[in-house]
Amino acid sequence: MHMRPVKPKRKPSNPRTSQPKAQLGECALLKAVTVTKTGAFMDCGLERDLLVPISQQLTPMVEGQSYVVYLFLDPQQNVIGTTKLHNFLDERAKNMAPGEQVDLLIVNESDMGFKAVINGTHLGLLYKGEVFKPLKPGVKTKGYIKAIRDDRKIDLTLQKQDQHARDDLSDRIVSFLVANGGTSTLTDYSPPEEIYKQFGVSKKNYKRALGKLYKQRRISLAKDQVTLLKA
Repeated sequence: MHMRPVKPKRKPSNPRTSQPKAQLGECALLKAVTVTKTGAFMDCGLERDLLVPISQQLTPMVEGQSYVVYLFLDPQQNVIGTTKLHNFLDERAKNMAPGEQVDLLIVNESDMGFKAVINGTHLGLLYKGEVFKPLKPGVKTKGYIKAIRDDRKIDLTLQKQDQHARDDLSDRIVSFLVANGGTSTLTDYSPPEEIYKQFGVSKKNYKRALGKLYKQRRISLAKDQVTLLKA
């Protein structure tokens, strides 16, 4: 197999590395250094740029922007790239279960949320309303299988959903209250961004943990304050 010889070497002021940014059958975030009528040429870390033909672009590529690209062999046995990941990665779950920890590579953002590559083999969705930390194409992070839909498509989450994780959040809220004199202005009315900044969880999970502590009569809740009750 060969990388297609399509471009001259870089200028000496911007030399190539000898380490490829991705191997055949892998995804990687690559920058489009040149866009022509043939396709986009991506900096893949080697002497020659990687071609992503027009026919393999999910949306028209723009010079200077970066995209998550999958590397494969064309009929002539040249290594080329594609952003049509759904043609090579499975969108339906196989040998996966809710709660399973996975490695994620963020692909792009849509109205619904963030598409992500799962363990290098599948595609899934992180819903926008459940993401409260900066994500952009190329970001690698740990995640979890949230649910497998009836059509076998995969919903993802950045937070573990099991009982142990919920208990851990409740304990962290109590510790936070103790450290702040027994009160906090971080309530279930607070902005999601503030909740995530303090506890690294979604507002939904935070409200659930507060509700649990309230039912256990460990806290009292007001619109502008959470108060730790004496045992």
